[in-house]
Amino acid sequence: MFIFWLILAYAFCVYVGLRLVVPYFGFQKSELPDETPQQLQDVMLRLERETEGQRAFLEGVYQHITKHYYGSRIRTITNFWRAFIEPWRIESGFMPCTGQNHLLRLMLVKSGRFTDDDIRLCAVPFNLFIHQYVQVKVNGAWIDVDPWAAFLGVPLGEKAAYFR
Repeated sequence: MFIFWLILAYAFCVYVGLRLVVPYFGFQKSELPDETPQQLQDVMLRLERETEGQRAFLEGVYQHITKHYYGSRIRTITNFWRAFIEPWRIESGFMPCTGQNHLLRLMLVKSGRFTDDDIRLCAVPFNLFIHQYVQVKVNGAWIDVDPWAAFLGVPLGEKAAYFR
């Protein structure tokens, strides 16, 4: 019986507790900043010129994020404090799933090509922890977007979950 309660306590701490403590991981979407940081505005302007349509713009933002940031199972634990830094302050390197998804959401909404209603934040079990990915509505269809999991070979249109 003790093992059952221990598992239940762990599940509560991970699947509820972390969502209450970690920024951009709550049960509701966090507020987007009023002003977009200049480095993100530059990327959005370049993509605005180079892409046509929502899907191409989404792919461009996804490529930008996965080029500059990466996910890591171990660093999610050893560099946990990066989850508490505003994502646009991290120039490159490791970034938790919540930060990458917040940047993605910020760039999509601030571009004017998407509304916040076109973006859903989703949480799934992943390696005994919890993982966040995004679903984006493009031309009426929902697409899974998981930039954090690109290091695992998960492409745009798929997500990491369970023990991938």
